[in-house]
Amino acid sequence: MKINIGCGRDYRKGWINYDISPECVNDGILDISKDTLPHEDGSVIEIYISGVLEQIGENQLFQHAMNECWRVLVPGGTMTVVVPNAKYAIAHRDPMDIRKFTPETFSYFLKTAREWDLYGSIYGFKGWSEIRTEENARHILTVTMIK
Repeated sequence: MKINIGCGRDYRKGWINYDISPECVNDGILDISKDTLPHEDGSVIEIYISGVLEQIGENQLFQHAMNECWRVLVPGGTMTVVVPNAKYAIAHRDPMDIRKFTPETFSYFLKTAREWDLYGSIYGFKGWSEIRTEENARHILTVTMIK
């Protein structure tokens, strides 16, 4: 099973598509910052989440979103996160974007990283086994997180 969280206009055939807005074509209304994903623990092989995490302001809600995605993924499952890179103006342009990310931000989720050991684990984040970041020419980060 594959899920697309915050599908917006990116409805993916063969995936379960969620969005917070009933205006979008989706398979279910879901606010990942507050809702529980309607999937069993370890039942999802892939998650795609784009244009969502930067709009979650409160730390507890952000933690819930990250840990809820981790919960439903199978061991070795992947989550692809797409966010603007805060090193560039694009991350500060959208008035709905509250949370900022750089490639280094994701070390707070990597269970072998010093930042996760010192801070991320204390913050309550689940540890991911591998994280890879890429940046495109528009300064958008695509982060692959492996459970």
